[in-house]
Order: sequence, then C-alpha cells, then structure tokens
Amino acid sequence: MSPLLLIVSGLPASGKTTLASHLARELRLPLVTKDEYKQLLCDGLPELPNSAAGPLSFSLLWHGAGVTLAAGVDTLLETHFYRPQSEGEVLRLAERHHARLAQVFCHAPLPELKARHAARVASGVRPRIDFPFDHEDLPPSACREPLELGDVPLLRLDTTREDAHVKATAWVRGFLVEVQV
Repeated sequence: MSPLLLIVSGLPASGKTTLASHLARELRLPLVTKDEYKQLLCDGLPELPNSAAGPLSFSLLWHGAGVTLAAGVDTLLETHFYRPQSEGEVLRLAERHHARLAQVFCHAPLPELKARHAARVASGVRPRIDFPFDHEDLPPSACREPLELGDVPLLRLDTTREDAHVKATAWVRGFLVEVQV
C-alpha cells in the first residue's frame, strides 16, 4: 500500500506544530518539521545567515520526508508552507513516492494568532526562528488558506476549540483505517 503524506498547514502561530506533535505521538507517525531543521542549522552554524538557513531547512524538510516515504512509511509534514511553491514540492514528493495525500489546515482568529506569536517571541526560546511581525503584513504567499493540492481529504481545524486535537486525531485515524481496510 502506498504511504500517506499528511500535511499540516496554516499561518504562523495557528497551532500547527502543537497539533502535528500530538498527531505524531498518538498515531506513531514520523514528524518532519522545518523549524527543527532550521534550529539544528542555526545551532550548528551560528554564522549562517537566516537568508540561507530558511531555504536550507526547506531543502532538508523535503529530503527528510522523501526518505521516510521511500521506505513506505506514512509521514507527517508540518511547516508554514509558501503558496504556490510548496504546493508544487508537495505534489512532486507525493508523486515521486506514490504517496496518498491528506491535509489538516490549522486556523484561529487573528487576535489569537497575534497573541500566540507575541508570547512565542517574548519567550526567547527560538530567537532565530521566532521574529516579531504583524500577521496582516505577511506576503500573499503565506498559508492563509489550505494548500491547493487537488482532490485530497482536507480537515479545516480551529485550534482554539478545546476538542481540536481529539477531532484531528479521530479524523486522521479514521482516514488511515478507512484506507487500510
């Protein structure tokens, strides 16, 4: 059976990483996330400019997902994707590895996104990843809507809902069971 490539998309601070980490634990899926690669690059090469760390971390993201998919392993891919560049990369990755696609799109009201992001920046935990910005100033390529991946299963998830993780886990689990039967 072809592996599943599960995409978790949305704007910065929409709850993608939190949700993806939960899904990875609950469903025992490898999680490939750009921010972890970028953090490794920044920690290992502190002189590397962010203008290089970002694109390199995307290259590592595509490579890491390709490795797990080539092994036939269902894979969870999470980041703040850029439209339309990321859509082409995702579709090529799925085609190259004969992977099935599904997408969870995380969203929250703008005041919540701003508050979450401000708290993340203020924490100082990831200084080369979390920068101050205004969500309204994000470029048109920001993931304000789900990636356009064709006719693939899509769950739009408001991450401010208390049952968001439960809903997403059930949706993905149901999709996996349905496909495996």
